[in-house]
Amino acid sequence: MDVNILISKWEDISDHQNLKGYKALRISSECVPDLFIATDEDGFRCLLLFLPEGTEIKINGTEKEKLNLIYLNPQNVILIRLNDSDFHDLFNDLIVSLYSKIESIVEPNIYSKELIYSFHKWSDFFEDKRDSKLSPEQIKGLIGELFVLNELLTESEVDSVNGVLESWQGPFDVSNDFVFDDKNLEVKTKEKSKQLVKISSEFQLENKFGKGLELIIISVQLDLVNGVSISDLLLHATKTVRMKLGDLSILYKAINQIGLTLESSKEYNNYRYIITKTSRFDCSSSDFPKLTFSNIPKEISKLNYSLRIDSLADFLISENNY
Repeated sequence: MDVNILISKWEDISDHQNLKGYKALRISSECVPDLFIATDEDGFRCLLLFLPEGTEIKINGTEKEKLNLIYLNPQNVILIRLNDSDFHDLFNDLIVSLYSKIESIVEPNIYSKELIYSFHKWSDFFEDKRDSKLSPEQIKGLIGELFVLNELLTESEVDSVNGVLESWQGPFDVSNDFVFDDKNLEVKTKEKSKQLVKISSEFQLENKFGKGLELIIISVQLDLVNGVSISDLLLHATKTVRMKLGDLSILYKAINQIGLTLESSKEYNNYRYIITKTSRFDCSSSDFPKLTFSNIPKEISKLNYSLRIDSLADFLISENNY
């Protein structure tokens, strides 16, 4: 099931007959479970799963601000209803994700549990996260990480796209922003005119388990007309993941950890940056100028220092100007 096909089905749904109070359309004749998209009498979008007669399940309805899980007992239907039209795109992603998991499952107890699990897995992604605002420095740093994530996603094959998404550990307070089996990547974003980058702990440039370590410095320039925002970069990432049939819930979990949703990220659209240059350095060399847990006295901790970029020429792997 492709999200574009699903979008076209939503456009066609008004032409279909009511099904037990809903304008409903079966998602696909190839789907074993009776899975329908629908709109209710108030125009809210829904996902309906009709269970065979005699199927017994235990389910407690759950009502959240944006998304509800409802069990219609007489009809033996599990329903997920979206209460906010601003989240149509995210709802489509939920449906496509669920469809890919249950389309070939025959046992009703299994595919019904998968639908319930998907609701609880995805419901947090529909909540507005407004408790804390990102600072300008956090916004700038996230711009850099998302730029690198998009490059990695573009270069990835279909079978490795989920691995790339899972490698992005910056939102989870891991020492490095990207963690792979063979190497880690630490991303630093700075203004174009500055020649220093801040290293915020003795663990950021520490070689771990004999793996490689690269420092990627992203140079940016504020440009409210031609620059890209967090929302722009997230939209680009979601399009790439959809095209490569990846699991978008991995991305949504990461941004949720920061306190963002696709919708709330638009609040930062007035922070737009042009990427002017990217520089990649090999930090795994013992000669690389760094203070780390393994090369400082044990009595010292919680280091915070700046690194001069013009002193790193001997460790340059690649450089791109934009």
